[in-house]
Amino acid sequence: MYKNSLKRRIIFTTVIIVTVVSTLFAGGLLLIKQRLEETTFGELVREHLEVLINEPESAELLSHPLFDEWRFYRGDAVVQLPEDIRRLSVGTYHSVEIGHRYYHLQIEETPLGRVYLTYDVTEWEVQEHALLATLFYGVLVVLLVAVVVANRSSRIILSPVRALTGRLATIEPGDRGVRLAGDFKDSEIGQIATAFDSYSSRLDQFVERERSFTASASHELRTPLSVMMGAVDVLDANVEDTPVIGRALQRIRRACGEMQAFIEATLFLSREGDSSINQGQPTDVAALIAQVLEDNYTRIQEADIDVQLNLSSGLTLAVPESIAKITLNNILLNAIEHTPGGAIRIALSGQRLSIEDSGEGIPKEELPHVFDRSYTTKPSGTGMGLNLVKRICDRFNWQLEIDSEPGAGTTIAITFGE
Repeated sequence: MYKNSLKRRIIFTTVIIVTVVSTLFAGGLLLIKQRLEETTFGELVREHLEVLINEPESAELLSHPLFDEWRFYRGDAVVQLPEDIRRLSVGTYHSVEIGHRYYHLQIEETPLGRVYLTYDVTEWEVQEHALLATLFYGVLVVLLVAVVVANRSSRIILSPVRALTGRLATIEPGDRGVRLAGDFKDSEIGQIATAFDSYSSRLDQFVERERSFTASASHELRTPLSVMMGAVDVLDANVEDTPVIGRALQRIRRACGEMQAFIEATLFLSREGDSSINQGQPTDVAALIAQVLEDNYTRIQEADIDVQLNLSSGLTLAVPESIAKITLNNILLNAIEHTPGGAIRIALSGQRLSIEDSGEGIPKEELPHVFDRSYTTKPSGTGMGLNLVKRICDRFNWQLEIDSEPGAGTTIAITFGE
């Protein structure tokens, strides 16, 4: 019911009301006129016919020019009437057409046979037809005027709505504390503005809590991360260099690096509309793929996955390596977790990167939700990884695609912008 605009609904409703009222008025006027004619002429003709039946000699008076509208038929004169008139039963008939003229007809049965008395009402019928045409064109004119008036009235009625829409359109995503109810007092639009202010106030509080949490969490996490990475450097410099200890320290260093990248990406995404971030050197995508594969080497080996590479592009991105790394890492981790004993094919061609696995695939009904926050198909999953990937792609205007077939694997592809 809300597909059409409010302006169209106002015009349509006004036109319907005006059309119904005008039609009822015109029809009522015609009905009153017709009933009045039938009653007036009916009484007149009936009384005259009674006189003619009771006093037959009075029929000679109808030949006088003053009574030219009257015609009396009896006896042999009845044959002058059309056949369809003679077939009519006894009674009163209004607007009977005889010889291209209209008559009011009264038929009575007498001992000497059936008699007919007509009264010429042609002029009245012509006036009635003219009135009908006038009413018809009048309704059309009124309808046209109603459309014009409704169109102009709708502009006045909807001007507060347009004003509110204009105010809303100027609000930027980062604007806080915007209130509109004061500009639309004592009007129905003020109720909408008040409801918006109430929602905006709750939203401001929510955003402020989220920002405070993000800032506090990142600050509290960075401190222990710095301590951990410093401790790893100390151990690396002073502990006996053995393969086992070296691999352990390397894993700790990589885990700290991943967490630091996650913190940086989270802070970046929390700054709505703010793309200011330490860009650093351009990120070599092929080199980053090799690094991500090396970081996940143990997981790949444990899952017995065959990784196939086809890197035919020397693509570089003007984004921090941490942002690109967390994007690729989450896609790769998702493929590893769903492809035990299978194969993963990574292809880089031009601006397009695709990661295809031969895992169990995703059902069609679940495919539209894989990038939703907290959506996961794993009992121990959080549903944050692919959602984070989607948010990063949206921020940098990268085109993210997913294609999956149950039992045939999943392909996630990113087309990077220029």
